[in-house]
Amino acid sequence: MAKKVFAVYLAKEDVPNSEAYATLELPASPWELWDAMEKVRPKDGEALYMEIDDYYAFEYLAPHLEELDISLNELNDLAARLATLDEVQGIAFEGLFSMEVQKKVNTNGGVITLQDLRDLAVSAKTDCYHVVEAADDAQLGRFYSENEFVPELDGISDKVFEMLDFAGIGRMMRCSENGVFVGSLYVLQDGELTTAPPCAKDLPEKPGYLFRLTLGLHPDIGDDRTVTLILPAAEAELLDAQAQLGAEGWEGVAVINYDGIIPYAAEFTDLPMELEEFNALAAAVRDMPSPEKQLPKLKALLKQFEVQDIATAISLTECLDDYVLTPEISSPQETAIDQLHFMTDDHSVELLISHVNLYAYGCDLIREDNAVLSPYGLLHRADYQPMLSPMQETQKMEMKMK
Repeated sequence: MAKKVFAVYLAKEDVPNSEAYATLELPASPWELWDAMEKVRPKDGEALYMEIDDYYAFEYLAPHLEELDISLNELNDLAARLATLDEVQGIAFEGLFSMEVQKKVNTNGGVITLQDLRDLAVSAKTDCYHVVEAADDAQLGRFYSENEFVPELDGISDKVFEMLDFAGIGRMMRCSENGVFVGSLYVLQDGELTTAPPCAKDLPEKPGYLFRLTLGLHPDIGDDRTVTLILPAAEAELLDAQAQLGAEGWEGVAVINYDGIIPYAAEFTDLPMELEEFNALAAAVRDMPSPEKQLPKLKALLKQFEVQDIATAISLTECLDDYVLTPEISSPQETAIDQLHFMTDDHSVELLISHVNLYAYGCDLIREDNAVLSPYGLLHRADYQPMLSPMQETQKMEMKMK
């Protein structure tokens, strides 16, 4: 599971408290980003409101990130870089960041920029720094003295050595090197920072695949072979993937990375053990008519019925015409206004709005239509009958046949 770096709340800039919103943990995969956009549903030219709700292990970045104008794609790029840092590299990043902040303070250089943060994240994976086990000046001074980094101490006796002011030596070395303490470690920059490549503000194009799965052998096996599958795949491709991993079936195989046009589909699938069944779901999604229009509806139904198995998910792809999704409607108020526009002309609607309890009227309409407000818009059956889960529908049919 990827390390969580940021948790963000997304909505439309003009209506940040709208019921058309999304919460997202970063770094997010390409399809996770686009799924969030389907929940927020900004129109062309409409700005996106973004608020960081949780910084997890990077809380120290909060005062600086809050001052920056960062797009979702840029923040996700930074999160992806931070997520790949191991424990020592994470400490190095925090140390390098602390040094950069101090440089800005000393030179009145202003705020830390996004590019600064991205450069530091890239540099934390290079050899431009050293990390020493020392939690304070005394420990640092002893480390430097014991490892012959202070030439003036050459030749002194052990008795005199123990009488040294290690705290003073450590403070002197730290100030001359501009190093910093991070927890129980000392970080020293001794090389040039690496510049990170530029990052676009806008989200990239939607991926050209429906589902992508990277598989590898279980860590206990000690083999770093991996294989990436684009689903749906032919049976021969699945067998070839097993051959590349040297596995018989999917025993001992682990999922390293998943991305899919239905981001949470992997949550109700035992991958890779149910890979053949999941491949059938991928084929069903591919074969849906008008997938651009039908897919948000399918995702809304999966959430509405809290689907937990592939068979049910596949069955829903076969009955999408039984349901209607209206992405433009995200709240009872919008439901009410939509109905008023259906009943009368635009001018009359404008006159009526201030005299109608839109929320109460909208709730009554939703209840009357047996509808629900899903994360993707207003959802109801085409015949306005109560929405039953696929299991309930099956039970209903069986009762009719008896």
